[in-house]
Amino acid sequence: MTFQAEAKYEAAHPSALAIYCSDGRFTHAVEELLESLGHDRLDTMTLPGGPGLLNHISASYAEADVATKAASFLIKGHSITSVVLLAHAGCGYYRNKRAHDTPEQIRTRQIDDLRIAARSLRRVSADLNVRLYYAQPHKDRVAFEPIDL
Repeated sequence: MTFQAEAKYEAAHPSALAIYCSDGRFTHAVEELLESLGHDRLDTMTLPGGPGLLNHISASYAEADVATKAASFLIKGHSITSVVLLAHAGCGYYRNKRAHDTPEQIRTRQIDDLRIAARSLRRVSADLNVRLYYAQPHKDRVAFEPIDL
């Protein structure tokens, strides 16, 4: 049986792109954050590690190349004007890659990666409005800490 969504299809591409980890525990909260920022529709890149994949230090050169090309395609091809980059506490991608690091060291690496990703994307389009956030569970909700560029 065919499923038909209630959401209406809009032919125009959204003007915002969110790049974040594919950890489904954060998906609805990220969408809520983006809506609060005025983005009711958005393009997304959701992969393990999220923005960390834009840095060859946290990802391999091949992973960083693929992620950078994909983000560049969306920014240019869809005329993206705003990008939101998000990292989150307890990320399995970082725990796996940095198994000997403490949670605080991992958080520091994630925040550095957010900033590196922002610089990388601004090379694609200098006019991008880029916002960075670090998400962390707080009781039964998700809190988003803004990160300075």
